[in-house]
Amino acid sequence: MRILHCLSTREFAGTERHLAELSAIQARTHDVTLLLDRNTVDPLTGGDISGFLCPEVKVVRAGVAGYLPALASELRSGRHDIVHTHLGRASARASWLRRAGLAGSVPVVATLHTSYRSRSYGAHDGLVCIASWQQETLPAKQRETSALIPNWTVPPGSTFAARAALRERMRREWEIPDGGVVIGAAGRMVEEKNFGLLIQAWKQAELKPGTRLVMVGDGPERGALQQAAQGRPDIIFTGYRTDMPDLLAAFDAFIVPSRHEPFGLVLLEAMEAGLPVCATAAGGVKDILADAPDCLVAPDSLGALMEGLRRLEGATPRQWDMSRYRIGVAASKVEAFYRRFR
Repeated sequence: MRILHCLSTREFAGTERHLAELSAIQARTHDVTLLLDRNTVDPLTGGDISGFLCPEVKVVRAGVAGYLPALASELRSGRHDIVHTHLGRASARASWLRRAGLAGSVPVVATLHTSYRSRSYGAHDGLVCIASWQQETLPAKQRETSALIPNWTVPPGSTFAARAALRERMRREWEIPDGGVVIGAAGRMVEEKNFGLLIQAWKQAELKPGTRLVMVGDGPERGALQQAAQGRPDIIFTGYRTDMPDLLAAFDAFIVPSRHEPFGLVLLEAMEAGLPVCATAAGGVKDILADAPDCLVAPDSLGALMEGLRRLEGATPRQWDMSRYRIGVAASKVEAFYRRFR
């Protein structure tokens, strides 16, 4: 099958990692092309999907005229059997071209990495939902041509010895005392991740002196968050890291305080690492922890986060069943979904 993925982005976060991994496994048995912007480097973090792509994936860059003409050319080229868009910018352009009769006859599908918007996805033939809340909010017509295919996590590529060495090195760098508990949080530092409330809960939870909160990531709110944590050596900011999810080996527990999580990939990665977790019952997190309600807390609740932190401080490693969140399972379902429209 000749597959064209379309993504217009200038950052490297969960969606970009999702697409890099999906296109890599598809390229083992299919002809896979990825249409990207001319420049894909995040100006804040330097993150770039280009460095994570499989060599077998053909990359096409938009030219000086922009993404829309490049996408129109690919849609009408006859070189692709299916077109798969990701995120709003690429998806909205594909929808516009279809409504304008400028997209040719190739089937176009999209993965909903966030919320459904008619402007972006209303002209697509089919939609992949990564969480049940998305499918429940689709208009009836789109729901009939949708599929629920969760994201996945990939088992650590490094050896146990390498992860143990990373754990020792990072805890030494962070000056974690002997017997100290490290609770981690990670993500783009934006309002919906609610890291500000997490810092407030941490200050009031009255945890043991050796317990530390390590916050991984960067974003527009980082300065304000560091200001809120000023004078608290027990709150550590690592900045943007390229060694996730291996870095999770340095943690003893993990917390997700988001107001809303479309899916919750970093939560899956923490569970893959065998960490006890606490997450707000928001979005896709409710699917992931449907069988572990003890790990869920109310969204946007200071008291709930405080209680979650106290529980994590005394928690032990936990073995999670990750079988339904394997990339091979998801890739097979995506391929079957494509075939519905050919």
